[in-house]
Amino acid sequence: MKLSIRTKLLAALGVDLILMLVLGSFALHQMSIMNQKADFVVNQTILSIDLVNAMNDVLLNYRTRQMEYILNAAPADKQRIEKELLDLETRMDGIFRNYSANYQPDATERLIFEQTQQDWQRYVFLTHTQFLPANRNSNTGNVHPSFGRLSPLYGSLQTNMQKIRAQSQARAEAARASVETAYSTSRFVIVSETILTVFVSAVIGLTLSGNIARRIRTLRDATIAVSGGDLSRQVSLRGGDELVLLANNFNLMVASLRQQRMLLEERNAELSASLETQQRLMEDLVQRKQAEEAAHRAQAAAEAASHAKSMFLATMSHELRTPLNAILGYVQLLHLEAQIHGRSEMLPDLERIRSAGKHLLTIISNILDFSKIEQGRMNVEIDTFNVSVIAHDMISIIEPLARNRNNTLILTCPPDIGMMQSDAGKVRQILFNLLSNAVKFTDNGTVALTIERECCSDGDWMRFSVADTGIGMSPEQLTRLFQPFTQVHQSHSSHAHRGTGLGLALSQQLCRLLGGDISVTSEVGRGSVFTVRLPAVISTAHTADVRLDFAQHIRSATRHDVDHATTAPSPYTTTTLSA
Repeated sequence: MKLSIRTKLLAALGVDLILMLVLGSFALHQMSIMNQKADFVVNQTILSIDLVNAMNDVLLNYRTRQMEYILNAAPADKQRIEKELLDLETRMDGIFRNYSANYQPDATERLIFEQTQQDWQRYVFLTHTQFLPANRNSNTGNVHPSFGRLSPLYGSLQTNMQKIRAQSQARAEAARASVETAYSTSRFVIVSETILTVFVSAVIGLTLSGNIARRIRTLRDATIAVSGGDLSRQVSLRGGDELVLLANNFNLMVASLRQQRMLLEERNAELSASLETQQRLMEDLVQRKQAEEAAHRAQAAAEAASHAKSMFLATMSHELRTPLNAILGYVQLLHLEAQIHGRSEMLPDLERIRSAGKHLLTIISNILDFSKIEQGRMNVEIDTFNVSVIAHDMISIIEPLARNRNNTLILTCPPDIGMMQSDAGKVRQILFNLLSNAVKFTDNGTVALTIERECCSDGDWMRFSVADTGIGMSPEQLTRLFQPFTQVHQSHSSHAHRGTGLGLALSQQLCRLLGGDISVTSEVGRGSVFTVRLPAVISTAHTADVRLDFAQHIRSATRHDVDHATTAPSPYTTTTLSA
């Protein structure tokens, strides 16, 4: 069975715990037995002996008062003695009641006690019916025959009381012997099980530690050999714990090192060939100068093409705005007609069309401002708007895209999120870019938009979080995420994952223009979380000082492409730059 080291240690601990629990349970059981016996001795045996002594004392006093009754001839003394006899009878009755209520005798003791009680009642009855009447008026001081007739009962009472005392002492002795036996047994078992627990723990500990130490020494010897250059060393361990996994990973690491060394040797060969190529390139210096001149001409053509692109975007944006405004007008008319004729089922769809048209109009306006981006300027239109309304509008726009990819949209926005004073169009553009990007890279998953208001010392902030369960990104991809014209998922060549690579870069610049920023956390295969943090109230003084550096990114990308063509390493490769 393949068990991890943790499982083995837990199993050893479990064995020790079980042994200790058994030991504790047995000790508690034995202590309970001894406690019961001790309680019996205290509550039963001692009580029985005390009650028997009290009965015997009453009986002796009763007998003594009878003899005084015979010897005293004065009527006053006889009355006093009769009263004392009644007191002793009452005392004896109380002893009998106490004995019956508090003492739990066995069958033999109960028979003796009942016989003693019956003899006492008979003794008292004869005293009042025969002894006292016969000696009440006697003044001779002689013993009347009635006193002799009480002697057998008196002897029987003493004998029964001695039997009860003997039975109580026997039960006490048995309880003491039981306690001694329980103590001896528990001491033997506790000592034995303690020794067994120590032995088992020692065996398990020595076995585990020896096995672990032996395998660690094997791994240590292998690492020393690998550090000395022996990449053919392999580690073979049996079992299924963490050390076996470590040995397998060590073998994989050594195999990777062997492969890397082979690749390094190949790279060395390639570098040697590259040196020879560099020598040939020195001979082609004239051709390189000609290539630089061609690259400069291509750069000028690219700048002209960029200017033409800006003009084209401005013209096309203007041409698109006119029919789009007409569409929005017709939608408004249809919305009004539906309200007049009571076609309420059409209102949500018309509202979505109107909201989507407005958003598209905002995008076209942004395209119209794209030419301003290249000059480092962009206007900010500050107004006051309801954050919840914009959130629901964006969810309505993205919902068809999410439904096409079997995704679930979740909006978490408190009803009292409040108002925001900023550029509503740019906030919409940021949320649209993030939500569409999340939907694009998520299939059969969840896309969640969470909006929170944060109260800080520098004012209120709005926090927009877009979380998805899509394909996610690696740390290396995150470093290139906000670069213009860059697709971090270049391996996903399907049409569903294509794009210009401008959305996230533009969103970052728009966030900074609005006085905030954007951050991202992601894990491959688990999804991504984009967080936008914007001030709830933006001032005009801030917008006057902020300029986007997005145009600089575009120019840097253009110069990079031109420089790449200029510094091409091979004279036999022709690079064509097209506007």
